[in-house]
Amino acid sequence: MKKLAIAAILLISILGQLVAQYPEDLVADAREAIKKFDIQAADQAYKEAMKAPGVDEDAYKEIQAEWQMLEKINIFLADGRRSLERSEYDESVKKYSEAIAQMDASPHDIWGKVKGEASYSKGMVYYRQEKPIKAAEEFRNSMAYDVEESKFGKAIEMVRNKYYSEGHKYYKRKDFVSAKSQYEIAVAVDPSFASGFYQLALIAKKDGDLKLAENYYRDAVTSDPTHYKSWYGLGTLYSEMGNNRKAIESLKMSISINAAYEKAYYVLGKVYEGQKNEKLAIDNLKKAVDVNDKYTKAYELLAKIYNDQEKFETTISLLKGLTGDASSFNTDYRLSQAYNAVQNYSAALTSASSSLVKKKNWAPALIEKGDALLGLERNRDAIAAYRLASKDARWKSMAEYRINELTNWEGK
Repeated sequence: MKKLAIAAILLISILGQLVAQYPEDLVADAREAIKKFDIQAADQAYKEAMKAPGVDEDAYKEIQAEWQMLEKINIFLADGRRSLERSEYDESVKKYSEAIAQMDASPHDIWGKVKGEASYSKGMVYYRQEKPIKAAEEFRNSMAYDVEESKFGKAIEMVRNKYYSEGHKYYKRKDFVSAKSQYEIAVAVDPSFASGFYQLALIAKKDGDLKLAENYYRDAVTSDPTHYKSWYGLGTLYSEMGNNRKAIESLKMSISINAAYEKAYYVLGKVYEGQKNEKLAIDNLKKAVDVNDKYTKAYELLAKIYNDQEKFETTISLLKGLTGDASSFNTDYRLSQAYNAVQNYSAALTSASSSLVKKKNWAPALIEKGDALLGLERNRDAIAAYRLASKDARWKSMAEYRINELTNWEGK
């Protein structure tokens, strides 16, 4: 019986030695826990390693040094959190910085996630202090330390969007100076933010600085080649600068990205019309109204081209059914031109009068109204319309010529 008891004790001892982990395994476990940002598990593993059987004095000191570094870092992080909660921002930044410095001093490449969280927390302190550039720098550091964590990138977007939204508020109030300062912060926080560069380009253009506007549009499409509005803005800018080749290239890029962007078709049609390439102009303007059947500007330019080509019935077919937002003083004017040309004077008078309701005493519509009245043999009313038109210096010569023709014909 005694022999059996001794055997049992020996068996238990052997099993205990088999179950017990070696110190180096426990240290490895601790480091793996740190890699996963599981500080509690790391602390426990280090403590077990220091108590493990067979640890000599030198090994104990090495394990203790690693554990003490973990403890120091954990204390800095906790102090940083407490300082932030108390709105002691400078102290909080200091504590998080000290934690990161301790991790940088470690010979082991295990602190990525912990450093990521520390930099993130430091960035949030700067965000609370309304220091967006510094906040973004810390969030970018966090992304470098821990590439798998998505919240760091979302933090940059949060800061960026805050200042972008503030910029929009000022922009809507036409306070472009304040809007510009907010957009500049947004793109400084996120240098790949195409929408911010786009807004800055719009403001530069309003200020008459076309070169700066071009640079901002270029920054936008460089950071995001799919930003079709910036390609459109660039194309429009080039067309206004007289660089038709670059305008066409940029507008085609916009359309290749978003084939349903009617504005790009319209400006492209306008460029081709300026080049006297009426076929391509018509093709693109038709696409604009196919995409948006209420796109007034496209109807206006199409009608002008058709009238210039003396395709008056085509103009009438295009415009006669327009109502609501699709119809404008200009479409009514172009329609009155076409009706006068085919001698449908009653319809011309109706269209010219409709144009004048929308734009009172507009000289071009007054000329068409006069021509329609003349066609209806209402000469005195025609003269009255021409006289009103002659008040516009740009139309005075034409109006007076028509008046002279009528008065001479009537012997007056």
